[in-house]
Amino acid sequence: MDKTSGWMQAVVFNSLLVLMPVIAAQSLSMAFSGEGFSDTPTIEAIDQTRRNMDESFASISPRSGGDKYKFWHDIVERELTDMDVSAARGFLLAAPEMLDRESVRELQADSDGVKMDRADDRLAAAALRKLPLDIGLKFEEAEAAAGRKTFASASTALDETDEAEATNPDTDAETADTSDLGEEAETEVTLAASARSADRRFILLGTFADLANNSERWVKGDRVDPITLKVTAIGLIGAESADGVGDGNVRAASILKSARRARRMTPEFTTYMRNRLNDAIPDSVLRPALEDAFDELATTSVRVDRVRDAYMNAIDPAGLQQLEADLVQIDRIGMLTSTPAAITLIEHLKDEADLRRARLLAEAGGDRSVALVKQNGEDALRIADTGIKWTRDLMFQVMGLTASGLALLYVMIATFRRNVRLPKKRIEPTGI
Repeated sequence: MDKTSGWMQAVVFNSLLVLMPVIAAQSLSMAFSGEGFSDTPTIEAIDQTRRNMDESFASISPRSGGDKYKFWHDIVERELTDMDVSAARGFLLAAPEMLDRESVRELQADSDGVKMDRADDRLAAAALRKLPLDIGLKFEEAEAAAGRKTFASASTALDETDEAEATNPDTDAETADTSDLGEEAETEVTLAASARSADRRFILLGTFADLANNSERWVKGDRVDPITLKVTAIGLIGAESADGVGDGNVRAASILKSARRARRMTPEFTTYMRNRLNDAIPDSVLRPALEDAFDELATTSVRVDRVRDAYMNAIDPAGLQQLEADLVQIDRIGMLTSTPAAITLIEHLKDEADLRRARLLAEAGGDRSVALVKQNGEDALRIADTGIKWTRDLMFQVMGLTASGLALLYVMIATFRRNVRLPKKRIEPTGI
C-alpha cells in the first residue's frame, strides 16, 4: 500500500511539473495579448502607455545637454523636410523628455504664455520657439500645405497671439490636389459639417458610378483589387447613412484605401483585412449578384442602382459588425491624429492586436505616436501597455494555476513526511 501511494504521488508530482508551465504560459498570453483588450482603452492603459512613450523618447535622446538639443533640432527638421507635420509636431511635444532639465524649465515657463486652449498646442508652440526662425517658418508652410491649424506665429510672438487665429483651421484645404489618390478621386463624398477640413480632402472614395465600372472589370477578370473595391463600397454605403457610424466608416475606408494604394500595408494586415472584408461582403454572394446586374443592357442610372443593390444585398450583418469594429479603431486613430498620420500608424500593423495597440498609442500621445513610429518602426507598437483584462477564461486559468501550485505543495510535503523520518527522542530511565 505504501509503495502504491508513493508511485501515485510521483505520477501526480511529475504531471504537475509539466502542467503548471503550460497553464502559466496560457495565462500570460491571455492576459497581455490584444485579444483580451476591450474596444475602448481604459484610463489605466492610456496612462501607462503614455509613461512608456515618455521613457522611449527619453531613451532615444543623447545623454549630454548639447547633443540633446542638436539631436532634437535635427530630428524635427528631418520630419519637416519630409513634409510630415504630424511627426514633426510629435517631436515638438516630446521636447520635455528629449531636452535637458534647464531647457525643460524654460519650455514650461514659455508654454504658460501661449494663448491656446489645449495644453499640447501650448507646449508645441513653446517648443517651436526654441528652434531657429527658419524651422518655424518651415513648420508653418508645412502646416498650411497639410491643411492643419497653424500655431507657428505663436512661437515668435507669444504675447500678441490671437486665440481665434491660432485655433481656426485652414479653409483652403479642400481645394488641395488629389491626383495621387487614384482614378476614383474625382468626386468627394460629403461628410458631416463637423468633420475637419484637413480630413475632408482625403474623403475621396469616388461615386457609385466609379464603383460600377470597376466592379464590371472585376467580374470580367481584369486586375482589380477586391480589397479596394469592397472598402470603397463600404464607404459609399456609409456615406448614404446620416448617422455617426456611417461617417466613421467613410473616414476609415478612405484611410484604408489610401494606405492600400500607397502600398503601405503589411502582407499580414492585408490578408487580415481581406478576410474581414470577405466576411462582410462574401465573394460567393457578391460575384453572382454583380453578374446578374451586368447581365442585361440598361441605362447608366439603372446600372448604378443595380450595383448598389448588389453590394447592399451581399452584406452579411455578422461579418459587417466585425469589420465595423476594426473600422471604428482606424477612424479613431485618424480623429486623434490626422488621415496621413493614421496611414503612418497602420503601416506596421499585422493583426487585430496591433490595430488596437496603434489605437492605444494614438489615445495616449496623439501626434507623439506618429513620431515614435517614425523613429522606432514596428517596435513602437510593443510599448502599448494594454494592461490585464480579467475575463472569465483568464480567471479560470489563474484559479487552475493556483490549484496546481497547492497540489504540488501538498505532494511535496507528503513525500517529505513519508521518506524523512525524524529519530524518536530516547527517554533515559531515572534512578530512584
